[in-house]
Amino acid sequence: MRQVNARQLLDGWEAVRARPMPARGASLAAVLDDRPVGEVMRWSVTRRDRTLFELRAQLFGDALDAVTSCPACAQRLEMRLTLSEIAPPGDDVVQPEALRVGDVGVSWRAPTSEDLLAIAAVADPDEAREALLARCIATDDPELRERAAAALAEQPADVRLRLTCPSCGHVWSSPFDIAAFLWSELDDWARSTLREIHTIAYAYGWTEDEILGLSARRRRTYVEMIR
Repeated sequence: MRQVNARQLLDGWEAVRARPMPARGASLAAVLDDRPVGEVMRWSVTRRDRTLFELRAQLFGDALDAVTSCPACAQRLEMRLTLSEIAPPGDDVVQPEALRVGDVGVSWRAPTSEDLLAIAAVADPDEAREALLARCIATDDPELRERAAAALAEQPADVRLRLTCPSCGHVWSSPFDIAAFLWSELDDWARSTLREIHTIAYAYGWTEDEILGLSARRRRTYVEMIR
């Protein structure tokens, strides 16, 4: 893993901001791991997300504040999460032995960003699920496919938070999408950084590379003095 600088982040943000989320997530992971995006697109989603947790910790720290609402009483909940405690374990899922029904076997693989990108335009959740299973499970047999789907569901691919409402006591689990969360943070950071570059360049005539060579704290200090 490498240390990512402001130039690399801005370039990565600009290159994929108009693309669907699966491509954005893979591109961010590629920035940290210094791999071709096409290769990262073929990683399992678990491996990609593990890398995104590491990137988030490097950029913005290991702790984050999040807000959600109780689905039972609509009470607003604020929480602080430690990313290292909720990140997917290991670098990848472990493939099980081949599943069999009678004399028929079936092979399957974990979903990748390529798979998620392929079904990104499918609006119906049930249709999207079937399309994903068709890509990842090599069988047309309904019973085999459902057994393989159950095995896939048991793999530690999705991060889910177990939450309890302090007002009504309702308990539920909520998915945590590190790719979407990190992209939102990065988008805010990129737009803020570009505003800083514009302010400093307008005042002093410095180039973008010269300004990005400054630390974030120094850029903010210059902006404060200009204002």
